[in-house]
Amino acid sequence: MTRIVVATLAVAALAGLLFTLNRIDDIALDVAASPDKLPRYTLTQADLTRYDAAGQPSMKATAATLEYFDDESATATTLVVDVLSGPKTPWHIEAPAGNLRAGSREFELTGEVVAHGQWPDNGEALVMRSPSMIVNPDTHVLHTAAVVDVDSPTRKGTAIGMDANWEKQDLRLLNNVKMRYEVTR
Repeated sequence: MTRIVVATLAVAALAGLLFTLNRIDDIALDVAASPDKLPRYTLTQADLTRYDAAGQPSMKATAATLEYFDDESATATTLVVDVLSGPKTPWHIEAPAGNLRAGSREFELTGEVVAHGQWPDNGEALVMRSPSMIVNPDTHVLHTAAVVDVDSPTRKGTAIGMDANWEKQDLRLLNNVKMRYEVTR
């Protein structure tokens, strides 16, 4: 009788152990079943350079971290982009984060995006701030549909939306533009 009770307890304990081990394997399989969410590779202190058709650098970027995924998308943190092409002073853009969607060449910068450039009419330095901005290296356009704050020594303003073509040295504030001009002496 004792042998039957011990054997029954041993079988029950073994069944419980197998059930627990099976559940642990299921949990491990759930994590491993989504490799598309894991980056293919991660770079730290990444330096990136884009070259134009003549082989000259047209854009440089640095990122504290850069994660590249199998779908050819990427995310970056502490991103700094220097747009070099164009006849005048280049744009310098800083953002806490950036995303490159799968199949796209546009960088979407997010967080407190700060862009240093210049007014096309007089070359005066300006600083733009926006919660998001898109950098399109193919069309040479910086774009946002969000609120933009613009600050320079003689002009301060806000707008909703902005397009800046760095190759054509063109800057357009799109909607609800409010600008204050200050006379310098």
